[in-house]
Amino acid sequence: MRIRGDLAIAFGTLFLATIMLVAIANQAFSWWVYPFGILFGTIFLGVLSICFLNYREDRYRSSRVDDYPDEPWMWDVRWRSAIMISRSKSEFWGTLAFTVILGVFALMGIASLLLGLAEGNLWVLLNLIPIGAAAYFGRNAYVAWRTLRLERNISLSNETRPAWIGAGFSARMKTMARHPPEYVEAWLEHIKIVRNEESDGVSFEKVVDRTLPGHVEDTGSGEARIFIDIPQNNPATSWVAGDQGSWWDLVISMRLSGAKVSVRYEVPVADPAKHQTAGA
Repeated sequence: MRIRGDLAIAFGTLFLATIMLVAIANQAFSWWVYPFGILFGTIFLGVLSICFLNYREDRYRSSRVDDYPDEPWMWDVRWRSAIMISRSKSEFWGTLAFTVILGVFALMGIASLLLGLAEGNLWVLLNLIPIGAAAYFGRNAYVAWRTLRLERNISLSNETRPAWIGAGFSARMKTMARHPPEYVEAWLEHIKIVRNEESDGVSFEKVVDRTLPGHVEDTGSGEARIFIDIPQNNPATSWVAGDQGSWWDLVISMRLSGAKVSVRYEVPVADPAKHQTAGA
């Protein structure tokens, strides 16, 4: 079970963190303590955060499966909320964690680069790799932070929960910015996990295998209605947690306060042939 796996990883991480703290406490103080502590402290904190979030999600899902056995769109707290929750916050913190880790390597790389070049050692030019990677992820972290900040001016209310194959998805968007967006585009993307057999092993990748265009109707006063038709030949969301399945993302692209913003929301899509409930 994933809960037991997450608990094992969490206890293992705490054990490694304890060893690191004991080792630092019994080591003569040196300048390397700071980058070493930041690097592994960020890694340990990130692992523990993921384990805690997975544990909380699994506990919530387990309790809702018993309450709503035939309504899997009620199993996830994001899907039950009338106000849709985007991926921006998780994407920002994930990117920031990578930036901090690579930033520590970049700082050590800069120090090594300066000392090595002074001695005529050209091998230290390899340190340009972590420096460039840190700059790349730093830019991505800034873009993610800007998107998260601008997203606070957007409120998206789901009108169809779930979205039904053969019918469609609709939502109302309200912008609270001083100036309304210059344009708004919306579409649904079906994303699935593809398993690739390779000579050196097995790899998995996310693939967007179909896109459904949306219609955005400006209703005035900073509000708009989004509607996307979902034809019969489209797949439903994979409901089982942890399987290598597929899901649907609503993507909204707009120019808000002079900046281009692209926000993603996961949308539960159900097949009425398999879920005979009200509204299906």
